[in-house]
Amino acid sequence: MFEQLALDSTSGASAIMRAAALEMAEMAEASRATDPGEFWEELTTACADLASAKREMAPVINLAGEILSATQRVVLSGLGMEALRGTVAMACERAIERSEMATERVGREGCELVEDGVTIATLSTSECVLAVLRQAHESGRDFRVLMSESRPILEGVAQARLISALGIDVVLVVDAALPHRVFECGLVLIGADSVTSKEIVGKTGAYPLALAAREHDVPMVAAAPLDRFIPEALAGSRNRLADPNQILSDPPAGLTVENGYFETVPLDLVRSVITEKGILGRTEIEERLRSCPVAPALLQILFPRK
Repeated sequence: MFEQLALDSTSGASAIMRAAALEMAEMAEASRATDPGEFWEELTTACADLASAKREMAPVINLAGEILSATQRVVLSGLGMEALRGTVAMACERAIERSEMATERVGREGCELVEDGVTIATLSTSECVLAVLRQAHESGRDFRVLMSESRPILEGVAQARLISALGIDVVLVVDAALPHRVFECGLVLIGADSVTSKEIVGKTGAYPLALAAREHDVPMVAAAPLDRFIPEALAGSRNRLADPNQILSDPPAGLTVENGYFETVPLDLVRSVITEKGILGRTEIEERLRSCPVAPALLQILFPRK
């Protein structure tokens, strides 16, 4: 289960989460379990598989926690199978609707950071970044975007096409060139797959971009709905390696290819995070994270006893 989702290296975290929610709802509907205990075992196994498929993406982990928490209450209440299936479907539907609304709200909140005449540096693909740029453009702001290609699968090229289609001027450069050109910019804006009290997780290339932003005193801002917020203890490994063939298909003996998609950026390098509830600084981020509920059943699948 979730094999295709695990292989999806081009979609952003919001799109991945929505696809996961649809799969979870379909799983619940198709379940042949005849009693709540059997259904609960199927569900926890599916949630564990989901978490394993996209461990570095907080929205996916939070989705699993939400489904488990809602369903566990129904199991303990003694209601039947129809109620259990309906609970999973409803939790997934709510997560999808909330994600879609959050993206638009992030766009409205973030567009206030876009000033006339500014150049904005960004990389990779992000629905939230696209929403910010779209809202700013529709509000009449005149700006341009400096975008890196985001190798090895060039999702930055795809994002550049989407931004250009909105009527926004885009300059596309190779990945290595982007940090050097931050001095031209008034804002660095990236999407984040996870936000913890210590760091954000973004596409490879985010860290040197953040260092360049600090060097040139350019604000580095992440766009991330609150479903990207996750306690540090629950955050997954950021070191997952993807298919090395995407970089080099026939390496000679002695040459090892490592294709890492994600890297961390210390929160000290991030000026603020744009959420659907406003633009949050370091203190507000930490306050939000302290209030994040954690389902006990989620802890059990993330940290199973051996």
